Amino acid sequence: MSPEHVSALSSLADIISKIGTWPIEVIIAVVVLGPWVMMYLVSRSIEKRHNAAVQMYESNVKLVQHYEKIASEHVDTIRLSTAATTELTTYLKNRIPCHERIAERFGK
Repeated sequence: MSPEHVSALSSLADIISKIGTWPIEVIIAVVVLGPWVMMYLVSRSIEKRHNAAVQMYESNVKLVQHYEKIASEHVDTIRLSTAATTELTTYLKNRIPCHERIAERFGK
């Protein structure tokens, strides 16, 4: 080692002895525990997003079930409307026209 390296190491050791070992312990704790804490936070975030996606799909299932019920009721309404229109068309085709009724009343 060169004298410059020895001087740098001794000055670093002197600085550490003056401030104590507390900052080094904090750095070691951050290096050792930091990834675990970050992994926990990220996994909680992913879990919340997954729960939100599950809730969205469950809501979509309920929406589809309600939509199917409304669609079946709408089909019934369309059938009734078609039957009424068909009945009205049949009545209008088979009825006696007004001018023939007037002629019957007043005797041609």
